[in-house]
Amino acid sequence: MGFFQKIRGMLHLQRHDWIALVLSFVLATAVWMIHNLSLKYTVMLSVPVLAQCEGLDGFDSQSIESERVVARFRATGFDILQVKRYSNTNPCRVRFFPEDLHLHSSGSFYIVSRDLIDYTHDIFGESAVMDYFASDTVFFRFSPREYKKVPVVLESSVSLDPQYQFEGPIAIEPDSILVYADPLRLEHIDAVHTDMVKEKLLASSKDGMVKLRAMSGVRFSQNQVKYAIRIRRCVELEFCLKVALENVPDGHHPVMSIDKVKVVANCLFPLPQGVEKDLQFYVDARDAYESGGAAARIRLKNQPAWLLSYRIEPQVITLSE
Repeated sequence: MGFFQKIRGMLHLQRHDWIALVLSFVLATAVWMIHNLSLKYTVMLSVPVLAQCEGLDGFDSQSIESERVVARFRATGFDILQVKRYSNTNPCRVRFFPEDLHLHSSGSFYIVSRDLIDYTHDIFGESAVMDYFASDTVFFRFSPREYKKVPVVLESSVSLDPQYQFEGPIAIEPDSILVYADPLRLEHIDAVHTDMVKEKLLASSKDGMVKLRAMSGVRFSQNQVKYAIRIRRCVELEFCLKVALENVPDGHHPVMSIDKVKVVANCLFPLPQGVEKDLQFYVDARDAYESGGAAARIRLKNQPAWLLSYRIEPQVITLSE
């Protein structure tokens, strides 16, 4: 018993040394593993690949099931371990360009090895260098989708600086897109709405992109549209202008209750001096008599390009003989 007690005593006294020894062993093992995993190895592996592609008109954006891509390649141990994690239930998802997938038959698309090599890093990792693919062609099947063209509805909340005005409605391009979905869902889709475009106190025209609101189980021909807000600077001016009497029927000698009106004009800026001479207001006496009354509405003969909008006071004057 004395011998074992001495041994236990020695172990107890050297416990910190034992801890240091264990930590050193763990660290050495980690360094050894990192070193080995950093090295490149040549392997031949089969990877389940699930194809995704947004540009296949009339078909879903994801293949029905994964397909095996078998290749011999060189890569680091880290990437090889990552590739080996893929399975039929956890496939490698690869986004293909539509020009690389070729239609073989209804719903079946294929990609050849000379195009598939461009996706080497997507499938086998960033360090992978391809030797060869076991098959020259890989096929993917996509579910067909019905589609129809629907308008795009822009959702917006735009306010302008007080000195500015819209030139017209906010333009969007394109103003309609294709939507792909199963027939029952597609039947109830009449329009696609955008995310909200928000602008406060805008003082200049603006172009931008806005995303479309996603719908469950629905694919769009594109996921965003362009919008263009066109505004112009304006200024409000007041004029006191004469009113002309026109189209007086024979035998009548009407007199207007007033011959001048106050005009509040919303005009483009800058505005040359003396433009009020382009404003000609009048009343049509014949219309007033034919309508059976003496009241006549004041009208603007021609609206010049610089006049955005206007209001007059009063809007009606009385005719008397």
